[in-house]
Amino acid sequence: MYPITLYFFLTSSQVRLASKNYLKRTALPRHGFVQILKHIHHFSAVILDRVYFISNQTEQFDVKIFNEELILDLIKNNLGFILLGSHVGGFDVLQYLTPKYGHRAKIMMDASHNSMITEILYNLNPVMFDAIIDANNDNALLRVKESIDNSEFVAILADRSVDKQKTIQCTLLGDVVNIPKAPFALANILKKPVIVFFGVYVGKNKYEIHFKEIKNNYTEKKSEREKNIIKNAQVYTSYIQEMIEKHPFNWFNFYDYWGDEL
Repeated sequence: MYPITLYFFLTSSQVRLASKNYLKRTALPRHGFVQILKHIHHFSAVILDRVYFISNQTEQFDVKIFNEELILDLIKNNLGFILLGSHVGGFDVLQYLTPKYGHRAKIMMDASHNSMITEILYNLNPVMFDAIIDANNDNALLRVKESIDNSEFVAILADRSVDKQKTIQCTLLGDVVNIPKAPFALANILKKPVIVFFGVYVGKNKYEIHFKEIKNNYTEKKSEREKNIIKNAQVYTSYIQEMIEKHPFNWFNFYDYWGDEL
């Protein structure tokens, strides 16, 4: 673990700068080399653990689940839903729940943008690979609807905009960030429940899974729909901030997320 941490720290000025810029925004009293190393160490641990989660080798992990009733009620009533992830923690921790809920998940992602991840999935877990809905396909929206109508849930990483996607300006850690509009517009179009998911690393072999609900007030009025989409994007962003405040070393976006790095 420590060799990987040192490798990222010593070889990537981008990672160091992004980490320092992020840590300065948190409530941590210090954001020097020690804190940057701890930040990268958390990231390295989650990267290594991804192999075990993706290949369903999860017995070694101690995982606590919070607000699980939010999805248990939906699953019990055979209701499909949209599950929004983020760059807080590890999204693949969701695989821990596969034995419990079965292969009910689909993953909507840009397969071309994440070609390396796609290849890893294919090699480690063909079943999970088959669950991918490529956002670039013309029938992607139809596949999402079919999956949700079939009592499955569709997982989407919702805090990173790609290329020329429409975005919504939200506030995170005191500054404006651009959140993709598509996941929230999609939920509004399909009028389906939206749950936010966090799989945070808390040290050694321990993780926490947190579920949060975005309560929707779907309406046919166009003006109200737009307001609802914007409101839901900010609620989602506020959940990210809430989780960052509790687990500040679990933010794993090492790019210029706020657009102010020199």
